Parts: sequence; structure tokens; C-alpha cells
Amino acid sequence: MDFHFFYNERQLPCAKLSMDHEAFGFWLSDDLGDNHEVLTQLLEKTDALLTGELQEFEWRGHDFMLRLSRDDADVIAHELLQQHSLDELNEEDMDFYDAESRASCGLEDFKDLLIEWRDFLEQ
Repeated sequence: MDFHFFYNERQLPCAKLSMDHEAFGFWLSDDLGDNHEVLTQLLEKTDALLTGELQEFEWRGHDFMLRLSRDDADVIAHELLQQHSLDELNEEDMDFYDAESRASCGLEDFKDLLIEWRDFLEQ
């Protein structure tokens, strides 16, 4: 998962991620932003999932829902959730939705992304 972090013209932190992971970039930029409290909570929940203390975790932001399991991290635009159920979105024929609305990655990769985002914000 390739990414680039930068500050926009309004000095807000932004993330641009590689194809198939673009939704994580929008999620970081628009929903998480520089909210250190939520970032810390998400890192704690990710660790709890990786150690088996937790099975699942969901966090709803302004534009996206983040779903974490012991193996995966998914971001799904609320707009998609309004149009389709989660079961429908998990069907293979729903893969045509573009990467700006939905993305998935392994939980370890997600944790690494959060750490890189935190480090970027602390520069």
C-alpha cells in the first residue's frame, strides 16, 4: 500500500493512497484528520484485535465507516451503506464500486498506516 501525506493549501493534513486503497486516503484526510484522541483509540483497538482481546470494532466518521476485524480493516463510504446493505456489499458482483468509496487491507498494514499518519502529524 503506497501513500503520500501532505498539507493542503488550508494547512490541513491530507493522505493520498495507491489505487484500490484510495478510500483510506479520503478516510484519513476527511474523517480522522488530526484528531489525536481518535487516532490513539484506533491504535489501541488495533492492538487489542491483534492480541485477540477484541474480535471486532467499528468507528463511524463523518463520511466513512471503519470496520476492523482480527484480520482486516475496511472503510466504506456512508453513501454506499445508504444504498446497499453490508451483505450486498460483500457479494462479489459488487466489486465494481470505485476505490474512492470502499477499501480493505490487512490489519497489520492498517496499523502501519496509522503509525505513519501519527508520525506525519507529529513532525
